[in-house]
Amino acid sequence: MTKIQIKEFNPTDLEKVRQFATTGMQFDKYIENKFALYFYGKIVAEMELKNSTIALGAYLENKLVGFIFARVNFQKLKYSNLKRNLTVNLGNKLINLFDNDDMAKTYDQANQRMLKQFMKNKPDGEVTFFAVDSNIKHQGIGTQLLEALENKLQNQLIYVFTDSNCDYQFYLKRGFKIFDQIDVTLDEKDSTPLTCFLLYKNIL
Repeated sequence: MTKIQIKEFNPTDLEKVRQFATTGMQFDKYIENKFALYFYGKIVAEMELKNSTIALGAYLENKLVGFIFARVNFQKLKYSNLKRNLTVNLGNKLINLFDNDDMAKTYDQANQRMLKQFMKNKPDGEVTFFAVDSNIKHQGIGTQLLEALENKLQNQLIYVFTDSNCDYQFYLKRGFKIFDQIDVTLDEKDSTPLTCFLLYKNIL
């Protein structure tokens, strides 16, 4: 069996990032229009890479099968460039112009409420974006990516936002703890609340 390689993320693989995140983070649950879904996923992928100081990819036979991005305080945003900055700025303006739905705002507000309290702990960094190819099972891709990131962040306090639509238990099984959680209702047609989590870990 070919071994998965964890190495620095190649920005030319951002289209794969969009695909993995759209499925793994269930963007399609909240955005029905296919063009809007594609555009939103693309902008989010570009934005998260732009705001990262560490970006790792999992590669199987030189094909991206997973990624993890993180931002660490006082480290250089090494993936930021003029073209990416312009793309993200324009994309965010268009999203704000045409997005009449308050779901994203409700979600973000819940996260910011939790973060305001957590910042008293003076965290060193954040896991900002993390997904794997949902078509590849039982190869430990996510675990390998997280371990590779943690090897770069020893003696640091990190946090991550996640929710009950994602596999938040993955983090709990790997030493993360729940700092806070907030239930929000994003869809009036579905009364089942979504639980937003802020998880953290002291990496030794």
